[in-house]
Amino acid sequence: MTGGPTDGDVRAEPAPPGTPQRQQRFTRGQITVASVAGVALAAAIGALLYYLSGRDRRRYEALLETTLDKLVTAQEGFFYDSARYAKSLKSLPSFQLPSRVHLQMTAIDPAHSWSGTATHDGLAGRKCLVWVGSAPGSFPEEARVPENETKPLCSDDVTARR
Repeated sequence: MTGGPTDGDVRAEPAPPGTPQRQQRFTRGQITVASVAGVALAAAIGALLYYLSGRDRRRYEALLETTLDKLVTAQEGFFYDSARYAKSLKSLPSFQLPSRVHLQMTAIDPAHSWSGTATHDGLAGRKCLVWVGSAPGSFPEEARVPENETKPLCSDDVTARR
């Protein structure tokens, strides 16, 4: 048994010189099916990424609306105690801003009206607005109707695109 191959020793013998090599060739149908499958996979991944990004947008926008609702409540409490609205967030110690949320509050007339604009780092070009008393002229017309007082409304930020 010496010198011969053993059961565990499997070696491929090189092809003798001059023997044609067998090449794997794909038919046009196989290439078409593979191309369609690749395109379908890319489309599915793109749709998933779009869905996930939409979910994040909806979550961030809901966070902004909730933040503005809490601001309205905090301002109502301040008004109840002081007969005027707070001019800054420092005057509302019970109100806490969530991370990545930015809020600009303006006391138009502290005795009668104020407004707030909230943005989120993850929502470029989008903002949410709220107002009490008199709506600022800089707000979109649909946000300034009396029915929308104290109601947070979100829209594209036209100033961010300029």
